[in-house]
Amino acid sequence: MLHTLHEHGIRFVVIGGVAVGAHGYVRATADLDLVPDPDPENLDRLVIALDSLRATLPTAGNRRFSPDGDAGVIRRGGNVTANTKFGGLDIVQLAEGVPGYSQLDRDAVDSDLLGIPVRVCSLARLREMKEAQGRSQDRADLENLPEA
Repeated sequence: MLHTLHEHGIRFVVIGGVAVGAHGYVRATADLDLVPDPDPENLDRLVIALDSLRATLPTAGNRRFSPDGDAGVIRRGGNVTANTKFGGLDIVQLAEGVPGYSQLDRDAVDSDLLGIPVRVCSLARLREMKEAQGRSQDRADLENLPEA
């Protein structure tokens, strides 16, 4: 999945469980959570990548992602939960406690995941998001993450 996103030149910041692992607390996670750059051309590339990943939409009866019909949600800043041939992908553009791309990117750290260069949200931002969301997994992550 990361290889496909990288090949398509998509700019994004990794958040969620993968970011938790990148900051030192490795735990199981079922998906990749990312915040994309909202630039229209970047979002167009993201739509193409979702199609090439054979994405399906579990919140819409597991139907196949349609570039023509579903791209509008992404272009309007909506969130998309998808299953791809490589696993789950959550595109987060609007969620409580999650800053926008430009704020996340400003202090994100360059990392390497499975040989692919990625931007991962900073530890401070990750902790802020976990505190704001406050789910049981978020609380567990906060207990195990280093202090910012």
